[in-house]
Amino acid sequence: MQSTVRQNYLQAEVQTATPQKLRLLLIEAAIKNIHRTKKAWEDERFEAGFESLSLAQDIVAELLSSLDKESNPELVGKIASIYVYIFRCLSEGGMTHDPLKLEDALRVLNSERETWRLVCEKFGSSVNGNTGSSARLDLSTDSPSKVLVSPPKSSGISTASFGRPKESPSGASSGGMSWDG
Repeated sequence: MQSTVRQNYLQAEVQTATPQKLRLLLIEAAIKNIHRTKKAWEDERFEAGFESLSLAQDIVAELLSSLDKESNPELVGKIASIYVYIFRCLSEGGMTHDPLKLEDALRVLNSERETWRLVCEKFGSSVNGNTGSSARLDLSTDSPSKVLVSPPKSSGISTASFGRPKESPSGASSGGMSWDG
């Protein structure tokens, strides 16, 4: 019951969020999955660590692909290089099980989370009652991330990426998606 309530709440939050809030939710989900990866590695649950790390990588790839490359190519290129760096840290950390590589990615993502938290405070984070609820957000020039962003595309990242889907022991997905949050 509690899992269903939580799942419904998260789904409603995602469906009513502005582009900047979606970006913040994705960043927070990536951070959560990296922490899960580290914990799984500590417990020698490498398959679970791989699943969490894969979700984090998918989220970072989504963040990268949702940058609006036409708005300000030079700035977008710089921001893209940050996400490429994060993705590389996650990939290298996954290949070698190096928690220090994951820490490097976390440091950057934590900074990114704080930036987008401030953007949400300034511009709102809910479509209801938010004046900046258009599909594109023009961040002011005093913001560290002043690039126009498109809302995250649906390239396989769903609300399930915000939590780890529970799977049956055989590895097959169990009927309905449930959240482990």
